[in-house]
Amino acid sequence: MIAVFETVLVDEGRIRLRDRHLARLARAGADAAQVAAADACFAEALELTDPPFLLRVDVDDAGVRPSTRPPRPADPIDLLVHRSYDPADDRRLLKAADRAWAEQAEAAVGGEALLVDADGRLGETTRASLLVHLADGSFATPALAGILPGVTRGWALEQTGASERALGLDDLRDARGAVLLTAGRGVVPIASVEGIALARSPELDALAAAWRALP
Repeated sequence: MIAVFETVLVDEGRIRLRDRHLARLARAGADAAQVAAADACFAEALELTDPPFLLRVDVDDAGVRPSTRPPRPADPIDLLVHRSYDPADDRRLLKAADRAWAEQAEAAVGGEALLVDADGRLGETTRASLLVHLADGSFATPALAGILPGVTRGWALEQTGASERALGLDDLRDARGAVLLTAGRGVVPIASVEGIALARSPELDALAAAWRALP
């Protein structure tokens, strides 16, 4: 199988959307024994009394290997654009352990990068999915074309009824607000893109609170 991984936030004795992370491992090709081993890593992590931490579980033909690191802050984020998004790249549909594409993009811009194609079509960031509160009041997220079907993304679509569609930089800049969706940080406001400030959506702030309250 292709080497894949799942990353979850272990926080106050809980892993939000735990079953969905395990289901995504299975969809990526992990067999029942590997999924059970990953779930055992989750269970062991929940026994720890440390401050919140990120648990990464790598799964490949050699086995299942857990590792931990401190969580990234969930503060509003300023993003720079990297024009490396390819909607036809189906490899991004799996959470593959090979992250060279993300490392290269982040090195180029000096941090988490917003990936767009040559025409300004939005994909995802190097670490998270996007959700946009559009100018007309509706919610939308980039369609699943060359981007990861994120666990938090799926949950947010259910909560907001967001459509999946092609979005461009103009949609983002004109929006009522936009956020990143990530298992490690939750729902993170996007403060600016390329130095252009974005509005802050109260509805997306409420979505962030709902994510924090998940069991």
